Amino acid sequence: MLIKDVFKEVITGYNINNSVTDDEKVEDMYTLQKDSIQYTNIIKNRLIKKRFSTDMKEKYFMQPRDILIFVKPPYKVGTYRFNNELKLIIPNNFIILRGIDMDKYSYIFVTNYLEKIGINKFVNETNKKGNLNIEDIKLIELPNISKEEQMKISELINSINERSSIYSTILENDDKIIKFAIKKIIGDKDE
Repeated sequence: MLIKDVFKEVITGYNINNSVTDDEKVEDMYTLQKDSIQYTNIIKNRLIKKRFSTDMKEKYFMQPRDILIFVKPPYKVGTYRFNNELKLIIPNNFIILRGIDMDKYSYIFVTNYLEKIGINKFVNETNKKGNLNIEDIKLIELPNISKEEQMKISELINSINERSSIYSTILENDDKIIKFAIKKIIGDKDE
């Protein structure tokens, strides 16, 4: 089944470079970049805080079970598996898959399939070079397997992705500790 047949909407994110802000109607919100996605998870501490107009259309905000695809190589696919307490604006270098047919597919399964197999398979089969566009994404084929089969591995996938995300955070913290220790010992007061 093609992506266009599984999701109600396949849309491009918001063009942040063309955003107009009225100082009376702005609010601090978050956006993301390619590095905000690791192991199919959107990592909260890798989001970018910016000021945006409060007049922005709702469709550009992350919604539950949205799947995001970074359109530039190396392609990344991610979702925010936790409750969406953040106002997260999706920039236009991401394609948003929204409104998954939950009778047929698990969004955790689809996110991981696209990240690990689906996009690379599409790129190789079509000899696609460079950025993906919305029409490319719509034509990516998903495996035709039952939802029950998907759910058998979704919990395992979730656990592995969560562990990978935590491990990544630990490594990032370790790097900061080492940097602090080196600066402390050499007497660098800059930071």
